[in-house]
Amino acid sequence: MTDKEQPQEPEQTIYQRDKTAPEPKVAEPPEGEAPKRPVIKPRKIFQPKKVKIQTKKPLEHRVRHIRVSSQEAANLIRQTVLDFQKELADEPTDDPDKVYQDYEKIEKFFARLAKKYSVCSTKAVGGDLEWIYPKMPEMENVLTDDLRDSILKCEKFLIPEPFKNKFGYDIILVCETQICKKIVEEQKKLDPRYEALAAQDAPRIQAPPSSMDIPS
Repeated sequence: MTDKEQPQEPEQTIYQRDKTAPEPKVAEPPEGEAPKRPVIKPRKIFQPKKVKIQTKKPLEHRVRHIRVSSQEAANLIRQTVLDFQKELADEPTDDPDKVYQDYEKIEKFFARLAKKYSVCSTKAVGGDLEWIYPKMPEMENVLTDDLRDSILKCEKFLIPEPFKNKFGYDIILVCETQICKKIVEEQKKLDPRYEALAAQDAPRIQAPPSSMDIPS
C-alpha cells in the first residue's frame, strides 16, 4: 500500500465548532432604565402536620386542669388560653420547632393560671393530674369517673368546653398522649388458673433410675 492509499486525518474534526455561526443576541435594556431584578418567591413557613395516634389500643393522657366554681369564670379562663394560643400561632417564623416551643409555652402559661385561679388541691403543682388512663380509680376531691372518661376523649392541646362535675367546672389541657402502658401490661398477664394448668402440663426433668446407669 502506497503513502497516498494510507488513511489521512481530516483537516477539521467533525466536533469542531463552526466559527462562522453568528453569536446569539441578548436584548439590552433601553437607555436610562435600570435592569429588572429577578422576582424572589416568598419562603414558605414550615408547618408540621398534626399526627393523631392511629391505634386500637387504649391511650393515656398527661393532663393539667383548672377548677373554678362558676361557668362564667371557666369560660373566661378558657378564652384567655385560646387567645394566647392564637397569638403564638400568628407569630411569623421559619423555625421548624416553633409548634413544639409553643406547646411548652402554652403549658407553662396554663400552669401559672392554675396556681392563681384554681380551687383544686392540685393548684400547688400547676393543676398537674399526671397520667390519666382508662379504668383509673377516682382521686378524692380531684378526679371522678365521669371527669376521667371525658378527659380520655380530649385531643392534645385542643381545649374543650369546661366540664361540669360535683366539684365545679374544669378546664382541661392534654399535654401528652401515648399508648396506655398499664392496661397493655395487664392484658399480657395470664389468668392464674391457666398458669397452674400450664405448670402441670410442663415436662419435668427427672434423674434416671440407678438401673439405667451407664457402665464405666
